[in-house]
Amino acid sequence: MSLDVAANVARQSLVASQAQIALSGRNIAAASDPTRSRASALVTTTGDGGVRVAGIRRAEDNALYTRMITATAAAANRDAVLEHLTVLADTVGDPQDGVSPAALIGDLQTALADYANAPDDPLFGQAAVERARDLADALNRAANELNLTRERADLEMSKGVDAVNDLLADFAEANRVVVTSTASGEDASVWLDRRDAIVAEISEYLGVTTLQRENGDLALFTDGGITLFDKVARSVSFQRTPVFTADTIGGTVFVDGLAITGDDAPMPSVAGSIVGHARVRDTIGPTYRLQLDEIARALTEIFDDGVGSLFVNGGPPDYAGTIAVAPDVDPFQGGSVENLRDGTGNPSGYAAYSDRLMQLGIDLGTVVTFDPDAELSAAGTLQDFATGSVGWLEGLRANATTEVKTERAILAATSDALSRATGVNMDDEYALQLQIEQNFAASARLLGIIDEMFDTLLGMV
Repeated sequence: MSLDVAANVARQSLVASQAQIALSGRNIAAASDPTRSRASALVTTTGDGGVRVAGIRRAEDNALYTRMITATAAAANRDAVLEHLTVLADTVGDPQDGVSPAALIGDLQTALADYANAPDDPLFGQAAVERARDLADALNRAANELNLTRERADLEMSKGVDAVNDLLADFAEANRVVVTSTASGEDASVWLDRRDAIVAEISEYLGVTTLQRENGDLALFTDGGITLFDKVARSVSFQRTPVFTADTIGGTVFVDGLAITGDDAPMPSVAGSIVGHARVRDTIGPTYRLQLDEIARALTEIFDDGVGSLFVNGGPPDYAGTIAVAPDVDPFQGGSVENLRDGTGNPSGYAAYSDRLMQLGIDLGTVVTFDPDAELSAAGTLQDFATGSVGWLEGLRANATTEVKTERAILAATSDALSRATGVNMDDEYALQLQIEQNFAASARLLGIIDEMFDTLLGMV
């Protein structure tokens, strides 16, 4: 090998080592960023025996990445549901803590029995009216909190849609750079990392799948199969409903004009926080509201006796939101507790009359029918129905808690596996840098020796 060729080989080795050191330094700088993948230099041999960096290889594991974004969407969905259920469960309370409708029905039944035992004592009558007021207030609060919960879910859906549109715009730019860089042979690894991170963010709101195409081009679809991005971003739209009442029906999320939420969605999405919020707003919320309304309706009907009625309400669809103590039996509204005692069966107003109060206690414990769409027993006592309602909600919350733990564990395991497969290992990088530095030093020494040999030859001329 001539000195010229040897010098050229040494210089090529120095250049390649410098490129490798720079790339390893970039890896180390990005080691703490979970969205970055390890990059390594593709070193090839040249025709004269030297080496050069022919390209950059990015660590990838498409199977693990797909599992990771799927797990992200599933976990976000469960998180959204649990968040709302926790608020509702805290508002309603447990039957044992004395503030739930089920517990307050029991308190009312006890107060009526006390009043029946002493029908001539207005203090017992006032106590019964106050227990009725507590129960009506609890149903009002639960109905109001449920409306607010559905409003919050609707708002989160709106925020999620806005975020997805912004992320799709960012994805379009990242995808454009990846395609042009790949087509021209330039390093696209940083933009590939950026694009993958954007897809992971989108999956927090909607379940997504990907399709790889020529020159690194990537198409995105919802988990239901509707196109989110194919050369250009598709519009995700949603009309927010700012105020919810008992019978409010929220808007639908559309992707490229096709519904992805709601019963009429032809290709519904099944994961992501947007879907979780929609489930609470459109399914769990209305069912629980029907349960509350059925409790309020049954209470009003059981105690209905003209001037002796204990409750009044505004009727459907807002029984629970409008139920209140009837003015005729409420001294604070100009009524009298004796009207509760007498109803229409004691026109003479005998102070010892207890028949109606005893019958009310019996009626409160009799079997009544309920709307089967409430997903509870269609027939039973009011106490059992109210207790079942609390249990239904608590069951949903407990299941959601378990599902969140499960999905989070799956996400953590998948993310860890992906990080180990494609992430930066600091020990490996430092070992690689040491090897590159040794190669660099050897090439530098060789170049120095060649330079001395040239000087010697020139000195002999």
